[in-house]
Amino acid sequence: MSQQLMINDSGIIAKAELDVQISTAKAYPRDVMKFLEDARMLATIDEDTAASCMYCLPPRKDKDGNLSSIKGPSIRLAEIIASCWGNFHAAVRIIGNDGKFITAEAVAWDLEKNVKISAEVKRSIVTSAGKTYSNDMQVVTGNAACSIALRNAIIKVVPRSFVDKIYAEAVKFAVGDQKTLDKKRKTLFSRFKAMGIEEKKIFDFFGKQKIEDFDLTDVEHLIGIGTAIKEGLIKVDDAFTIDFNNQEMNASDRINNLLKKKSTDDKTNNFDTNTGELIDGAPTFIDIKSQMRKAKTQDDLIVALDLSRSLGLSKDQVEQIENLYNERKQQME
Repeated sequence: MSQQLMINDSGIIAKAELDVQISTAKAYPRDVMKFLEDARMLATIDEDTAASCMYCLPPRKDKDGNLSSIKGPSIRLAEIIASCWGNFHAAVRIIGNDGKFITAEAVAWDLEKNVKISAEVKRSIVTSAGKTYSNDMQVVTGNAACSIALRNAIIKVVPRSFVDKIYAEAVKFAVGDQKTLDKKRKTLFSRFKAMGIEEKKIFDFFGKQKIEDFDLTDVEHLIGIGTAIKEGLIKVDDAFTIDFNNQEMNASDRINNLLKKKSTDDKTNNFDTNTGELIDGAPTFIDIKSQMRKAKTQDDLIVALDLSRSLGLSKDQVEQIENLYNERKQQME
């Protein structure tokens, strides 16, 4: 059999399979109330699952100096929704790697409503020093890009009102309410103690005097930091550490600084405030200061200063960068 005939036969088979699936979807339409019930049950089956259904990027300052947070449904919640929605196709693949970025494309298709949406996500595979990631790290970055693209495609096909409803249930279950606040606080502090983190270190980080001072917002932050430790985004020793760079920060700013740290060397995180996606390789405020301190020439200082102007830093951070720049420049003259 020729190659052309094989291609034609494959196309015919694929079309026939798709026609059968669409016909089946029309013959057995989904029960929306059953979907909500099943998705809610899976998203809140336990606290760990509920916590994994939400992502929360560190609070950061906008151009006016106001703190804002980006929160939303995670890939775990998107997978639950796709499974429970039914009559649904979803797929994702890597479509490009130009040595600087890996590009992933995901497609989600509601066979019953005939709604099909694709989503693309790019992830940098270059460190802040301009070094290309190793093969293993490129695989990890590609998997992350696939997860984000798949999440974006799924939650665009399934009506957002349903997604938000399940998401709210998962957050409520993970964080709890005033009735469960005391128990939740004790559970979280016990988990941190098992990691070797003492209560006083957490109190100092949040500016609290006792465990009873922690409210529901603080509990949400504690859950987020615990998840970051669990997933290797930050080291146990770095958690709740106040250094000379964040000594004067409030709790929100310290969390912002803390969750930007990664466990791998020469790699930093930043966030797209519009999409909520991680932008690997983008320098942080701390990176710029470190680069200026290590600069050996005035050209190195200028490069670091130019990089800082692309970060959307607060007025206080801009002032610190400029003061450090002038101080180091004088030392070199």
